[in-house]
Amino acid sequence: MKEKKLIAFDLYDTCFTFTVPQERLSYKQIFSDLGIPMDKRIELRNVLLTSHKTMEDVLSTLIPSAQIDRFIDTYYANLRKEVQSVQLFPETQPTLSVLREKWYKIAAVSNLAQSYIEPVNSLLPKSFDYEVFSCDTGLIKPDAKVFEYLQNISWYMSDEILMVGDSISADVQWSINAGITPIHIERNKKNLKKNSEFLQINSLSDLLNILHWVR
Repeated sequence: MKEKKLIAFDLYDTCFTFTVPQERLSYKQIFSDLGIPMDKRIELRNVLLTSHKTMEDVLSTLIPSAQIDRFIDTYYANLRKEVQSVQLFPETQPTLSVLREKWYKIAAVSNLAQSYIEPVNSLLPKSFDYEVFSCDTGLIKPDAKVFEYLQNISWYMSDEILMVGDSISADVQWSINAGITPIHIERNKKNLKKNSEFLQINSLSDLLNILHWVR
């Protein structure tokens, strides 16, 4: 197996989390308040994730602006609460620092809306050599083109990359399909299971102990 040179990380629930309850996520709330059907909500969410469009832009094709205005102030208030609640897991920064000291290249590969880029850059300034954010690329994991984008900007082959993430479908299976070695992070120790297809850890700090296994 070729030595790993690039360690790629998902962000949400891998490197950071939100301290506000998940059900209060602002885009979900405004879609619900406006009575938008579930299938349309998924479509609109994907537009937010794959572009720099504002919520007004996304909704304007469906709903009269006067109706949007009644909800938009609440939406942005909730969004500010979410953004302000972004919190790193305690081992995130130390782990990234050690990896950098060991001369690994580091990438962020995340389905991330544009609103959350600023807090990520604030919490993790200059931590990533490469960034593949859905709002910039127009691509959402597990789309295979996400790997092509990462490879094009980093010049690393799939067997030189290690992907760390919490989602089985968007991180682990996506990696397996691309020929990348996946590591699944599951912070609930009770959910950790022996798996022959991929390694599991319950803290990013565990990554430092097992990197020699995948060299």
